[in-house]
Amino acid sequence: MSASQLRALKVLLESKNGIIEAYDTQKVLGIEGKALGGVFSSLSRQAINNQSLVLAWGRSKAGRGLRWKLNEKAVDRKTLNILIEEILK
Repeated sequence: MSASQLRALKVLLESKNGIIEAYDTQKVLGIEGKALGGVFSSLSRQAINNQSLVLAWGRSKAGRGLRWKLNEKAVDRKTLNILIEEILK
């Protein structure tokens, strides 16, 4: 995984209910437009135990991009947070 993908996962972990709007993460990740969509899209193709790591969760309320949800069936938040913290150190 790229550093951008790991940071995007970290933002998902820190969000309420593991759901974020891609548009709202632009400032945090420093990525915009199609590149930002590419980060989340590639995370949705990452599979753990035949489950997508991230799920598209519908259009954003503002109509600018998609919302994304961490798939806690694939991995629990606590374990993922520990792994990301270790990698990003």
